Amino acid sequence: MKILECSTIDIAPTISRLLKIPMVPPAGKPIQEVERYAKERGCKRAVIIVVDSLGYSLYKYFSPLMKNLSKIAEKGLLFRCRSPATITSPAIASIFTGYLPEEHNIYSTADIYTERAKDSENPRLKSVMEWAYRAGMKASAVIESEGAESFRGRIKDFYGVPNSEDILDYDLQITNYAVLALKEKPDVLAVHLRALDRFSHRAESWDELKKAAKAIDENLGEIYRNAEKGTIFFICGDHAIHGGKKWLKSAEGEAIKNHRQNLVALIVACKQEA
Repeated sequence: MKILECSTIDIAPTISRLLKIPMVPPAGKPIQEVERYAKERGCKRAVIIVVDSLGYSLYKYFSPLMKNLSKIAEKGLLFRCRSPATITSPAIASIFTGYLPEEHNIYSTADIYTERAKDSENPRLKSVMEWAYRAGMKASAVIESEGAESFRGRIKDFYGVPNSEDILDYDLQITNYAVLALKEKPDVLAVHLRALDRFSHRAESWDELKKAAKAIDENLGEIYRNAEKGTIFFICGDHAIHGGKKWLKSAEGEAIKNHRQNLVALIVACKQEA
């Protein structure tokens, strides 16, 4: 498989172009390889799944273990994708809006509310889901409760899951809500899975981290199976794994370089089977 290059700020404008969502052009640019791929397959809907901490090197290491994700990748495109932030909130805001952190100024969940209070119509704060909803399309988000509430009045369908010490159960709830959201046939659905990130902070062994990767993979498979034919998936990391010293002890040059450059995996694939 050919490895392509892009930035996470290119995801929102790419979806905007594919689904004809009217959006003030952000800093990111539509990814031409995805445009060609999607046009050939008649993609009609989009699902963004942010897999927290899915750095590019970590994806390559775990791809034999993550069988569902590997099968999805075989049907599509793999990108080594630059992320503009090393922590979750600004990184995800960049994925959803298409702007760099210094442009959207969202460095924590609380910042969403603060920045919108300053200027609720600032286009740099609007996610591609919100642009879709404003255009009369169906948009949905399944994320942590506090972040989900920021969509109130901005999109019709959103599902929040309270933060939990049991992150595997948390992700399972996120997945169940994502499957529920898909029944409404949204034009754009955004989902955030967190187990890999939580385990990266707390686990001490690769066996523990593999447990999180397997759980993530099962959830990805469940969401993918419940999507309609013609749905294009954007499955991506938000930043490289935290705790680099712990996880890179036996890593070689390329893996270390990818981590230092904060490169994440982006898998783009259109579901062709019913």
